[in-house]
Amino acid sequence: MSAQDPNCAETNSKNLVRIALKRVLGALTRLAIRYGVSFPEFAELTKDAYVREVKKSLELNNEKVTQSRISIVSGVHRKDVKRLTDEVDESSHLTTKHSITSRVLSIWLGDSGYLDPQGHPLELDRHGEKSFDTLVKQVSLDIRPRTLFDEWLRRGLLVEQPGAKLKLNLEALFPSDDLETKMSFFARNTADHISACEHNLDNTRSPFPERSVFYNRLSKQSVDELQKTAHEGSHSLLLALNKQAQQLAERDDQDTLNNHHRFILGTYFFREEESSLVSAQTAQDQKNA
Repeated sequence: MSAQDPNCAETNSKNLVRIALKRVLGALTRLAIRYGVSFPEFAELTKDAYVREVKKSLELNNEKVTQSRISIVSGVHRKDVKRLTDEVDESSHLTTKHSITSRVLSIWLGDSGYLDPQGHPLELDRHGEKSFDTLVKQVSLDIRPRTLFDEWLRRGLLVEQPGAKLKLNLEALFPSDDLETKMSFFARNTADHISACEHNLDNTRSPFPERSVFYNRLSKQSVDELQKTAHEGSHSLLLALNKQAQQLAERDDQDTLNNHHRFILGTYFFREEESSLVSAQTAQDQKNA
């Protein structure tokens, strides 16, 4: 078989995907094990994902969508395809539940009307003009400001100042004890990050910004310094981009017919002690002793 044979290239590509998926699935499996999701449950979730994504792909390609067609493309039994397509997708619950909170935060952090001359979020009154209540109502009339107020106080997002002023606590933007909120962010951020990477694997399209810096064999103190720099730099970048996006959103509100696009920018920092290096050093220390 020639090296130029399309079948050979396809086989090689599939092998590379399998190797990559094995590594990515390792991280997801650790999460599943930690929260008691068994292999049969995980396999069922994977089966459901195949059905949904094949259906979506057929629709995007303007192909006829039938349960038989989905079964053939996905490899999922037709009986399971029927069952899964009839079920209600509950994953949207996580996204919908926190969209109002995200929008309120975006305005408070990015709208010039809610910022001081230095660009910091203003302290707000609870009621009245340019207050927390009016900010919430600006986003949605479907939720009572008191409901969001109580939730934000519980999470530490709001700090009540002397004189009944409300201050936004930037350090609490990343929840520490609200598992449902953290899972919502995990689902959205991880899915979009993987989608960006998947997009970039197709070199016929314009790539999205997706870069990383990697060093190993560093001391704990050095990684502490790098983590602090990453935290400060990413925080500044996200705040600046949010302000620009808020300004553009106000402009785009004038032309709602063409507003069909979204974007997300995320940053991450991961660190760990390299077990292989630790084991090797331990063995060397014992040998020297």
